[in-house]
Order: sequence, then structure tokens, then C-alpha cells
Amino acid sequence: MTESEFLDYWNQEYPETFPINYDLKWVYPHRWFRIHSLPESKRYTESADEYKIILDRQNQLINDLIGEESEVVISFGLYTNEITSDNYKELTDFGEFLKVLTIDLHKEKPEEYDDEMYFDIYIKIENWRNGNRDEILKAIADDKIRAMFISPSKKCVIAPYDGGVDVIVDTTEKRDNFKIKYKAWISDREDGM
Repeated sequence: MTESEFLDYWNQEYPETFPINYDLKWVYPHRWFRIHSLPESKRYTESADEYKIILDRQNQLINDLIGEESEVVISFGLYTNEITSDNYKELTDFGEFLKVLTIDLHKEKPEEYDDEMYFDIYIKIENWRNGNRDEILKAIADDKIRAMFISPSKKCVIAPYDGGVDVIVDTTEKRDNFKIKYKAWISDREDGM
């Protein structure tokens, strides 16, 4: 998948929003579910054992959603006050990401953002392997970065955050099946948060 193919895919499957992980649950609530990464909805880790629980749960979920060796797009965004064409090299531990889109936030949501506020979207395409992205999952759990995993072939978005994982699948039925399967990891709250 090329960068332009990714954008075409996104615009076809998620036309109501940009690839911004925190927006998805509001735009696609009928396809969304959330798991918590730690028992009793605990948000942050305090031990190596808790990191192991997070990584075990998240790897199991991702494997279940997309499978080993499936192509996955890792995507993240950065806020900026100027338009650039640079690729992002500072996350060298996770490889180089290519910029595919700049969103003019003020133009899209003038009531929320000041003039000259942009959001750059970067991607990296690779094959998913169990445990091969533990470092990025750990950094997300520690709220050091934000990223999501997009599987065009399985039509799902997996958006870990510091506390859990938001998932968007392609049908309500599939979402409901996963909610049953992962019931022990889902919030008791009525809104699923």
C-alpha cells in the first residue's frame, strides 16, 4: 500500500473524519468498542508485571483483529503552527514515518482552533507480528506518544491510548461479537468509556 492508496482507503472507509484517533469513537459509535489495558480499569502501570499485562492484552487483541503478518499502517499526528513537507525522523526507535496529509484545523474546526493551527498525519506501513511493536505500545501506555494501527484488509482501526485501546470495526455485529469476547476487559460504564 502506498501513501496515496492509504488516503484513498481512509476517505472511502472513514469519510466523515480525518485519521485522528480520538475523533473516531464519536464519529463511529455503532462500530466502536474499548478495552481497558489493566484490570479494574486502572490507567497507569506501576510495575513490570503490569506492563506485561498491557502488552499481553494489546497483542492478543491486535492479533485477534488483524492476524499475524497482516499489513498494518501505523499512523500518528503532530500539531504544528506551520506547514512543512518534512518526514518525521525523531521517532527513530520506531522507524521513519512519511507525511501523507496536513490538516488545516482552523479551516476544519474554526470554533476549536486558532488560525495557523495544523495537524500533520504520518504513516509507516509494515506487517504486524506479535510482540514486534511492544516498545511503541509501551510508549503509548506511558502517554509519551499517540499512534494507531490501521488494517485495510480487515477494515479496522486500533487506537491504543494511556489506559486502553479504542477499536473501530466495519460492522456493528462484529463490534458486538468482540465486546462479548472481551467482556472481562470492557468498562462497566454504560457509555463504554
